[in-house]
Amino acid sequence: MSLSKESRYRNIVTTGDFSRGGSSLPLGLLGAVAVFALILCCACAGLLIGLQFSGGGAVIMQKASSTFAQATPTPDKTAPVPLKKPGLADNGLELTVTEVQRPLKVEGGVKLPPDQQFILVTVQIRNTKKSGAPIKVTAADFKVKGDGGLTYDPNPKSVTIPGILAEANIAPGKDWEGELIYQIAADDSGLKLYWKVGSATRIFLLEQVK
Repeated sequence: MSLSKESRYRNIVTTGDFSRGGSSLPLGLLGAVAVFALILCCACAGLLIGLQFSGGGAVIMQKASSTFAQATPTPDKTAPVPLKKPGLADNGLELTVTEVQRPLKVEGGVKLPPDQQFILVTVQIRNTKKSGAPIKVTAADFKVKGDGGLTYDPNPKSVTIPGILAEANIAPGKDWEGELIYQIAADDSGLKLYWKVGSATRIFLLEQVK
């Protein structure tokens, strides 16, 4: 059977046996792009692994985490130290007011005006250093002040007790406990112990904070 020229033309058009124009990429170019992407991924993975083994990765992670980490606050040495809490001085001594007895009852012939009383302050001192010479502590380093504005000196001569703090040399790593006596106004309040160490002074509360 023979086909006319018109039939042959329609057959070619409907079956798509001629070349059409388009923008499709050649298979060779697509393959080259895929190979390049694979090489780039392998290079990045190798770099990360190398940093981990060399410690660089840890440094990077540490720097990244430090951005979000909160710094440890520095203790405020000007703030009063609560009763029975330790306070550290610059010379390495750590002091804690362990007990306050108010009023201190004194036996014997010691007489006080009705508007005055004795108080007893027990302190524990620890030398936090691991080596070096003993550190000297004297009763003159401690004074008591109240809201009334008066300053009280330690250890009046009219009364004494065993264990009273006069002078001590505390060796590294050692603790020492002593007692201080003050004669104060009976109506004074807000009592605080002032501990002078060198040019600095630490303040300790002698009453519980309500």
